[in-house]
Amino acid sequence: MIKTSLFLLGMSLYAVAVGQAGSDKDFIKKAIESYASSGDQQNVKNLSDILHDQYRLVWYGGKDDPFVADKSAFISQFEKKEWGGDSRKVTIKSIEVFDDSNAVVKVVLNGNQAQMRSFLSLIKVGSDWKIIGELVTATFK
Repeated sequence: MIKTSLFLLGMSLYAVAVGQAGSDKDFIKKAIESYASSGDQQNVKNLSDILHDQYRLVWYGGKDDPFVADKSAFISQFEKKEWGGDSRKVTIKSIEVFDDSNAVVKVVLNGNQAQMRSFLSLIKVGSDWKIIGELVTATFK
């Protein structure tokens, strides 16, 4: 009886843990989709909400020096309408969550103007997942 109760308790805790990990991945997927959609629509408020205050973009194509931008420099490109305005399909290649508060996402954003390939680093702040870093390359069409 005690062994059965302990087994059932263990299985219940495992199910909760697995369910939580699935929920985190779902929330991360929604955050990535919101990020892409906000960029496409040049929606600065939504971009600001999904990006952590310490966000950094590193854009490197392998030839020149990397382009590095903090959150304000990144957002200003959308405010000036120099970036965004495309309609991109989001393909999430992988999501890896670790320590219940960190995640790395490999994503391809394929649009009419360019294809962006990124590794996004996210951290969990409270119950929200925020993008804190992005390493990106692009092929322009």
